[in-house]
Amino acid sequence: MKRSRKVVPIKARATGGMTGRASAIDFSAKAALLSREAVNPEDHVYRVIELVGTSDESIEDAINSAVSRASSTLRNLRWFEVVRTSGHIADGMVRHYQVTMKVGFTMEGAG
Repeated sequence: MKRSRKVVPIKARATGGMTGRASAIDFSAKAALLSREAVNPEDHVYRVIELVGTSDESIEDAINSAVSRASSTLRNLRWFEVVRTSGHIADGMVRHYQVTMKVGFTMEGAG
């Protein structure tokens, strides 16, 4: 039987950096600064949707399938946050994984 990795809670960095969704949201701005691109303040407004990914293989595969499917119809995906994980058990074994997640993306054009 394969053991999964131990889940470790997110801790604030000693340098005072952000963790969790706040860090993910600012990632695109930090990446733009590192690549010397101009950062548009309007890029910091996000639309948030909720997705549910499923997989027979793993939680990671469920996340990847949801993001992959969303990226085929949505542009400018920037971050995700897993808000719930669940699954289906049959014959004493995990048979199916389900991950509910929030996905943020920047909107195009002026509102």
